[in-house]
Amino acid sequence: MPARLSRYTAQQRHRLTTVCIASIVSLVVTAAAQAQTSVMKNCEQTDSAPLVVRACSAILNMPDLSPAERKRILLLRGVGWTKEEDFAAAAEDFSGAIKLQPDNVAALEGRAHALSKLAQHPKATDDWSKLISLQPKNDAYYRNRGTERSISGQHQEALADFDAALAINPKGIEAYMGRAQVFHAMKDRDRANQEFEKGIAVNENYLPLHWARAEMAEEWGNSDLAIASYVKVLKINGVYEDARRRLQRLGVFTPP
Repeated sequence: MPARLSRYTAQQRHRLTTVCIASIVSLVVTAAAQAQTSVMKNCEQTDSAPLVVRACSAILNMPDLSPAERKRILLLRGVGWTKEEDFAAAAEDFSGAIKLQPDNVAALEGRAHALSKLAQHPKATDDWSKLISLQPKNDAYYRNRGTERSISGQHQEALADFDAALAINPKGIEAYMGRAQVFHAMKDRDRANQEFEKGIAVNENYLPLHWARAEMAEEWGNSDLAIASYVKVLKINGVYEDARRRLQRLGVFTPP
C-alpha cells in the first residue's frame, strides 16, 4: 500500500473510531438520562406506594443531590411510607425534610400525622403548635392539636383548641365532634350530646357526626339514641352495611 494511502486510511480509521466513541458515549448518556427520568417519574407518581419508596430511595442515593431536591424527594418518600403505613419511616423522612427547611408545612403536617399514628401524641402536639405559629388562621391545625391533647388527657387545653377552631370557622362540624369527644372523656354525657346537636344544626346530613354519636350512645348504654343515630346514617347512605349490622345487634332488623 502506498505510504500516502496508508496515512489516509489511518486518519480515516482514527476519525471513525472517534465518531464511534462519541456515538457510544452519547448513547450511554442518553440511556442514563432516560433511566434517571424513569426513576424520577416513579418517585413522583401516586398510584403505587412501594414503587414510590423504591424509586425515591434510589434517587436519594445519587451523588451531588442538591439540598432542595433532597428535601423534595424525602417528602415524596415520606408520603409513600405513610401510604404503606410504615409511620416510623415516614416520620424519619419528614424529619429529614424539616432539618433542611424547618418551616416546611408539608413536612410538619406529614410528621404530625405519622407521630399521631405512632401514639407519640405530645410530639405530634408540638408539630401542630409549630404549624399554628406558621398559619394561625388555619382552623384544622387547632382541631388536630385539640385531638392530640384530648387523647393525652389535656381536656381543658383541647376544648380551648376546638373553641379557637370554631372562632375561625363557626361551621366546622369536626370541631363540635371534637368537643363532644372531650366531654365524653370527661364523662359529661349531656354536654357531649349538646355538641352533637350543634354540629347537626350546621349540617344534619354529615354522616361521621351521626356515626360518632351512635358509637358514643352505645358506650353510654343509650340504645334508643344509638338506634336513632344508626338509622340516620342509613338514611344518608343506604348501603352502609356496618350500620345495618349494628342495628341488628341492637335488635332492629328492619330499619324504618
